[in-house]
Amino acid sequence: MLFPNFEVIIPQIEENHGKDAIETVERLALLKAIDVFNRVENAVVIGADTVVEVEGTVLGKPKDHLDAKSQLERLAGRWHSVHTSVAVVSQGELWLKTRTTRVKFREIPQEIIEYYAANYSQGKAGSYGLQDFGATFVESVVGDPYVVIGMPIADLWEYFYKKGWWNSETKGTDVKGWF
Repeated sequence: MLFPNFEVIIPQIEENHGKDAIETVERLALLKAIDVFNRVENAVVIGADTVVEVEGTVLGKPKDHLDAKSQLERLAGRWHSVHTSVAVVSQGELWLKTRTTRVKFREIPQEIIEYYAANYSQGKAGSYGLQDFGATFVESVVGDPYVVIGMPIADLWEYFYKKGWWNSETKGTDVKGWF
């Protein structure tokens, strides 16, 4: 069975963002995976990070409700890029993949921005999630929508497949339904 004993472990790192979006997501994905790997024996650890970039400015997770509101106002009616890096760390091996997807927001009424910022934005890069009510803000997506969600699952599957960690036989024994 593929990864029969998995656990979500929150990394204990500071999520400091630099001015370069790609450098930021790659550094943070690696730091998250390495931090957890150093605390767990014999593990395969997956770490990921996502940032939004609009007009050269990197937007991470909002600090508070006002920051979330400001981020959503900045994105309304505009194109932006979403960058996600995923890192896999295991004994003697490290793998990193970074992807970018372009997203265009429609204009968003102020009361909807206020509502979303107050109820959904915390913990989300750019203050929105494509997997929830935030999807209604999106007019167009160019690229992999799973990059926007924060886990480019096809890239991760391809890595596992090439490593021989997933095949049609492991799929049949995956009782949790992960693969």
